[in-house]
Amino acid sequence: MSRDKRVDAVKDRLNKVGCGFCTQKWLHETLYLHTGDNHSCYHPRPHHIPLVEIQDNPSALHNTKWKKQQRKTMLEGGRPDECYYCWNIEDLPGEHLSDRHFHSASSYAEPMIETLADMPWDKDINPRYLEVSFGNGCNYRCGYCSPQASTLWMDEIKKHGNYDLTYNQYGIDFLEHGTYYGPKDDNPYVEAFWKWWPSLRKDLWTLRITGGEPLMNPGSMQFLDLLEKEPAPQLEISLNSNLGVTTNKIDKFYDRIDSLVENKKIKQFSLFTSIDTWGPQAEYMRTGMNLIHWERNLKEAMRRGFQVNLMCTFNVLCVTNFKSLLEKVLEWREEFGKDAIGFDTPYLKEPHHWMINILPESFNSYMDETLEFINSHGDKFKPSEYEKFKRVTNFMKENPVDPLKIQKGRRDFYSFFTENDKRVGLNLLEVFPEYTEFYNYCKQVYENYG
Repeated sequence: MSRDKRVDAVKDRLNKVGCGFCTQKWLHETLYLHTGDNHSCYHPRPHHIPLVEIQDNPSALHNTKWKKQQRKTMLEGGRPDECYYCWNIEDLPGEHLSDRHFHSASSYAEPMIETLADMPWDKDINPRYLEVSFGNGCNYRCGYCSPQASTLWMDEIKKHGNYDLTYNQYGIDFLEHGTYYGPKDDNPYVEAFWKWWPSLRKDLWTLRITGGEPLMNPGSMQFLDLLEKEPAPQLEISLNSNLGVTTNKIDKFYDRIDSLVENKKIKQFSLFTSIDTWGPQAEYMRTGMNLIHWERNLKEAMRRGFQVNLMCTFNVLCVTNFKSLLEKVLEWREEFGKDAIGFDTPYLKEPHHWMINILPESFNSYMDETLEFINSHGDKFKPSEYEKFKRVTNFMKENPVDPLKIQKGRRDFYSFFTENDKRVGLNLLEVFPEYTEFYNYCKQVYENYG
């Protein structure tokens, strides 16, 4: 399968500005209003937004002093440390495309490359693509998620305590020592967002509502109410949903979206939903998931003509059975059209015990088989889908991860899944028998860990 020449061209334009230049630092924003955190995409860790910065300038929800410094570094030819996800991919042997290239090649970003390069580094700018979370209310407890993004996780940790891990992904210290606003709290970040909105809406191309599960968080519906009164005809609305809410609730939401589109109050709607494999293995990774219910809600979205995108966060348990999910993708494309559904495969960076890099070389054959499956059905998959999975395969094989982190991940793999099975009433090796040898090896690492 050939590379995407359009993305290659964007890569050259970015590198003319600097080897670390990325449009997402200016044009993309991921905003967590319930914790007061943001980042320019999912890859850098979120950083906190000081309240003092948004008092007189609500656009500082995006234009923080921290982010402006990262922009300055990029314009001066540097590569910010927080963007290591892309540097890890680009530094692999050979030529590789990272998300810096793919995202900067998007329709909202590509025309702005040279304009941003000539812009003062400390100038305030509105993003064109905004992801916003109004709260962490959620009815799922996905294994690699955290209490910050799921109330189900929060409730479990309150009840059963922390896991015995070297990396505290599931801690709830932020409730006492950090920033957290519940749905009934007065939230200065939400107030700043609504103050920012009249200016923001003029420049925004896409607004993506995230969570938690956004259909469980009141702010999501309040936003639809606002669009009814103040239309944004140029705006594409996207939603990150686990599709696990009741059929009645999701159909009512679809009806509202249909009405907004038909009355030209928004331009269009697209749905993003997370799934990492197929069958019982998918349900194991996402406690609370009912695959039959999920697929019904997915197909209803495609039946209505919504663009659907699968977010496949590639993790340690994806490797052996991911091809089965791709077979379902082809089935859905056959039923609803090739452009009805897409998928993305970013690799998971943390927690360590969920990283693909902790697996031994014996698992590489599964990745090769899946990559060959995509390649052999080249007319049914997009070049970018092939390229993104290829880079995950190469990343796993090259394994550019600190050996100590890998050992910690293997130690924590045994500790987490042993305890997790007790808490959720499941058995990892019954669902993933092909991991038996690896599990036993991780047990030895756990027992020998100092």
